Amino acid sequence: MATKSKKAIVQVRVDEDVKSQAVEVLTNLGMDTSTAINVFLRQVVAENGLPFQPKIARFNEVTISAIKESDEMVANGAYDANKSVDDLFDEVLGEHQ
Repeated sequence: MATKSKKAIVQVRVDEDVKSQAVEVLTNLGMDTSTAINVFLRQVVAENGLPFQPKIARFNEVTISAIKESDEMVANGAYDANKSVDDLFDEVLGEHQ
């Protein structure tokens, strides 16, 4: 005869915006928050740790400079969203006429 497992209550404080966004995503997946948390906790047990690799983005000065330059290009209208990838490579490699 199978025994019924005990249920525990977990209370978590989260940012309201994050919760709202998560609920929307989970609803689209056909899942409620409780089910998603249960899935997460079961994966923690199965993986014996977090089921993903937490990462901190580390940018060097070259990357930061490139990101800023790109943001400025977009803000100034210098970026043409209609260009193909080939056109962009041609331009970067100096082959664009």
